[in-house]
Amino acid sequence: MAETPEQNDPDVVRREYATETGLAARTALWARRQGSQPQDSAFDEVMAVEPRRVLEVGCGRGELAERIAQAGIDVVALDQSERMVELTRARGIDARLGDVQALPFKDAEFDVAVANFMLYHVPDVHRALAELARVLRPGGRLVAATNGVRQLAELWELAGRDLSDRSTLFMRETGEDLLAPHFSSVRTIVFDGSLELSVDDMRDYVANSVAHKQRVTVVPDFEGTRTVTTSSAVFVAAI
Repeated sequence: MAETPEQNDPDVVRREYATETGLAARTALWARRQGSQPQDSAFDEVMAVEPRRVLEVGCGRGELAERIAQAGIDVVALDQSERMVELTRARGIDARLGDVQALPFKDAEFDVAVANFMLYHVPDVHRALAELARVLRPGGRLVAATNGVRQLAELWELAGRDLSDRSTLFMRETGEDLLAPHFSSVRTIVFDGSLELSVDDMRDYVANSVAHKQRVTVVPDFEGTRTVTTSSAVFVAAI
C-alpha cells in the first residue's frame, strides 16, 4: 500500500475539505462520543470572557461561528476551503477565504480567536500561532481544540495506519509546548472517552477520509462492536 500522506499536507487538506461530505460523515461519528463534548467546552471558554469580536479560523461548515453569533457577538470566520466559506456564509456569518498562516487582519482586532480541530492541518504551526497572537487584543485568548495521538487508535490499528506522524503535529500531547512561545499562559482541558463502532462504522469513517480511504479494504470483518478510544483537548491560551 502507498505511503500515507501527512495530515498537514496542503494538497491533502485542500482535497479533504473541497466538499462537506467527508467532514459530515466523520462529525456524525464524533458526536456519539461518551461524556462532555470538546466543542461545547470551546464555546463556553469563548463566552466566559464576554468578547465583542471573535475570529474563528478553520470554521468548517460554520456551526460554532453561528452559535457564537446567535449569542450577539460579532464573528468573522475564515477557512481555506471555498466550499466551507460558502456554507458558513449561508448561515449569515461574515466568512472569508484565507490562510491562518497569513491572516488578513490588523494587529489586535479580536478579543478571542478560535481554532478547533484544524491546527494539526497547518504546515507551519508556529507561524499560524504567531499570527493568531498578533490579531488578539491585550488580554485576549485563543481557544484551540485538538485530538490526542490515541484518537480512534483502535480503528486505525485495524486499518493498518501508523499514527507516529501525529507526534509532530498540534495534538493534545504537544499543544502546550507549541503554544508556550506565543502566549503568556496556557490552560488545558482534557477529554477522555470512547465509542462503540461496528465494522460498517469503521469502514464508513475510513472511506470518508481523503488521506486514508485506500485503507477501507484493510479493516477486517468482525461481529458486534469494538470499543474505540476518543482523546481530545481544549487549550485556552492568553496573551
